[in-house]
Amino acid sequence: MPAGPHVPSISYIRNALEEVPGAIRFDDPSTDARGSGADPALAVWISDPDRQSNVRNAMGERPAVESHTDTEDSSEAMADNPAVAFEIPPKLTEADVRDALGDELAKIEQLSQLKGADAYGWYTTFHQKRFQHGVHIPGEGVLAFALDAFSHLDLSLKRKAELAFHAILRHELFHFNVDCMIANWELATGAAVFWAAKERHRNAHGYVPLEEGLASAYMLRGFKHPSRELANSGGAYETLKQFCIRQPEGYADAAQYVKSRGQYLGLNSYFDVCCELSVAYGNAATPAWRPPEALDALLFYPDVVRIDWTRCPIVILDEHGFLDALGVNVAFFRTVCDIEETERFAHAFKKLDKSIQDQWRISVSKLALSTSLNGLGFQPWKMDGADYYSVNVGGNFRAHLRYDRNGSKWFAEAIGNHKEMGHG
Repeated sequence: MPAGPHVPSISYIRNALEEVPGAIRFDDPSTDARGSGADPALAVWISDPDRQSNVRNAMGERPAVESHTDTEDSSEAMADNPAVAFEIPPKLTEADVRDALGDELAKIEQLSQLKGADAYGWYTTFHQKRFQHGVHIPGEGVLAFALDAFSHLDLSLKRKAELAFHAILRHELFHFNVDCMIANWELATGAAVFWAAKERHRNAHGYVPLEEGLASAYMLRGFKHPSRELANSGGAYETLKQFCIRQPEGYADAAQYVKSRGQYLGLNSYFDVCCELSVAYGNAATPAWRPPEALDALLFYPDVVRIDWTRCPIVILDEHGFLDALGVNVAFFRTVCDIEETERFAHAFKKLDKSIQDQWRISVSKLALSTSLNGLGFQPWKMDGADYYSVNVGGNFRAHLRYDRNGSKWFAEAIGNHKEMGHG
């Protein structure tokens, strides 16, 4: 389900929902209020569409509307996942992390028996106005997930932490997608849906089993068909699938919903179950409204295959100081500006064809807009050092950048084709 050319921003949607009686609550005690992310010293904002200039606005779009390209392979499309790196001290071991988390790790593991993947992070709905909406991922949640789900993988602690972050993020982004789906029901019918639907379908533990199963299925699908950030992960999908099976009601059903087409195996397809959830929520409208059977309820989701993470606020929290105490740093750059070219870079650059030189200038311009533009392939490049990053320059060339933390400056250190740059 490719997104249309223009998608309303969440702030625009929420303003419209205020015209639907009962759709928005201003003070609801049932809303998950853990961590507002208000203190910049305790939080890293990965996506912040409400507070910052959106890259699409910089491209000339209207403020209330978010632009999408027509094809996924367009260089202007956003990458499937944010390029977030966890910088782990070389001598830090998993045993050290367990000791540092202590009772908090036990609490998270116990909570996971009741709330599944949502014990490690959470999503706060935009159908309320008391708390910051969006995805909240605490540092201890990332570390606990890495230990709980990926402990048996032959990967570094750094890689396990990064996989854990993306797993939690994908699960919570599906809840954001459902939030949007319900909003579309409300805007189409003029009837409030969200609060009545949640009340009708949640179980004794306070969550909706079908939605949680689909959220974990979306998480698994990202590892089964990985993007660049999740590729080469040494059996992460199978490990994560077993992790889901051990979780409580709903969450444990995720593996059954992963296949796009599963009817011939006696399973429910991912698309069918997404449609089932949409119908179930739509039927909870107050006042009651029953859609005709011919209506394709899947259309109420913005996109069930590739959820646009840039539309949703995403924040990594360290409110209890676990990351700081362990020396773990979260590296994420929204933009890269004012790149200074070193002599080594300039020497190699002069030898390149003019078309590649032009591609470099285009990449520099795009980095100044957003590191998450799909064609850039912006990612850490640890082979050269802790503060090195790689970026695409045309089809078969890459450049390596270095970030100087002391001076907060970027340097272009090298450029060449994939093989010359060590990318195979």
